[in-house]
Formats: sequence, C-alpha cells, structure tokens
Amino acid sequence: MSLCRRRFSALALGALLAPSAGRAQNGATSISVVELFTSQGCSSCPPADALMVQLAGHPTTLPITYPVEIWDYLGWKDTLAKPAFTKRHRAYAAMVAGKRVYTPQAIVNGRGHCVGSDGLAISRLKLSPPVNAARITLAREGQDWSYRVALTQPAGDVRLVLVPVVSRQQVQIGKGENSGRAITYANVARALIDLGPVTGAEARGILRDSQVAIDGADGFALLVQSGTLEAPGVVLGAAYAGVDGVKA
Repeated sequence: MSLCRRRFSALALGALLAPSAGRAQNGATSISVVELFTSQGCSSCPPADALMVQLAGHPTTLPITYPVEIWDYLGWKDTLAKPAFTKRHRAYAAMVAGKRVYTPQAIVNGRGHCVGSDGLAISRLKLSPPVNAARITLAREGQDWSYRVALTQPAGDVRLVLVPVVSRQQVQIGKGENSGRAITYANVARALIDLGPVTGAEARGILRDSQVAIDGADGFALLVQSGTLEAPGVVLGAAYAGVDGVKA
C-alpha cells in the first residue's frame, strides 16, 4: 500500500461526534456526508471501517461505505464491491482528489478528500462552510417512503441519488492482507440509482420498497448532488432512513 496505516485518536473522534459539528450557520441542522471507499484487501482500511461504524450513530453525520475492487488482485476478492462503486471512486478522484485513488479514501460532502481513518481531517472538512442549498423531508407511507426536496438557493445542475445500504454487515476475510479478520461495515452501499434531475425549487416523490430493498439493503441514503454520477460534485443535501433512525 502507498499509504501507511493510520488510527484515529480519541480527540479526533470527539471532534467528529461533537454536537455542533453538523450545525449550519443559520442554526438549522445539516447532514454531513462521509463517503468511504474501502477494500477488504487493504490492510490500512479496518480503522476507517471502524470509524464509519462510530459515525453511523451520530445524528448529523451520514457515513456511506463503498467497497471497491482495486485491490482484488492481491489475493482476496472483495465480497461487497461492485463496479459502480469503483467507478464512483475514480470519478471523485478526478473531480476533487487530483486524480489520487487510494484506500481508505473519504470524500466529505463531495468537496474534499482525506485518509478515511483520519478523524481530525474528516472533522475539518465537515466544518468547512456548509452549502446547505437543499433540504430533504422524509415520511413513511406504508411500506414506502415519500420525500420532498426543497432547494433553498440556486444550485445549477442537480440530481437526486438513491443509495440503498446494509446498515451493518460483518465479513470474515479468508485471504489477503486482512486474512483471518472479521470486519464490521456500516451503511454498505448496494446500488447507486440516479432518480433524475431536480428542476425548480421543489421536488416530491415516492421511494418504493422494491427500490430500496436491493441486495439485502435495510435502509437508504438520499443525496441531492450537483453534477452527475459520472462527474459527481458537491452534496447539497442528504437524508437517511435505516436501523440508526432517520436523519434529514
């Protein structure tokens, strides 16, 4: 691996979980999205995976774990990785990381990157001036969910992205750099679904259970994001529903 293993400190975790970390300048609660690109074949990744489990319990932080394929050749094929996640990883690298692709790599609010186990760096990126250009409201409708997206300021080209997730998943790794380890992952992405553009100041819709319950998913993240899946930009708003409750 090109990056040495780093562990987040108690100080870093405290900063990440501080109540004020997700407060917008106008006093409203905003969700910080931390997208972690990780691999079961990466010996540097378990501390970052553990950090995402910690962050999943924080009311204003939404971690999403994307297992990627880039280390599959080392002797263990990641059992949760999908080509779409590897593609998103590379797209973010091109857009915000100076074409640097590594694991564990965290993208915070679609705006900046850092080593995914570096709690202080993630905290600094979360505390950068929030965009807060969108608000999402979720409501249960039987087995489905209704959503309302309100754009609070002009945002250009914006899309709504659905990410079905498995809230917790443990994997026993049999070969490679993490051989013999059992790793627990939080909010593991199982698909990336483009729900289309957000036009005008408001959008409403229904998320059917069949859209969310993909490949064992028991929850979902809903992102309002500039750009496209091929060229992702700043996350303007986010919401989550799953075993950790609702964040919106």
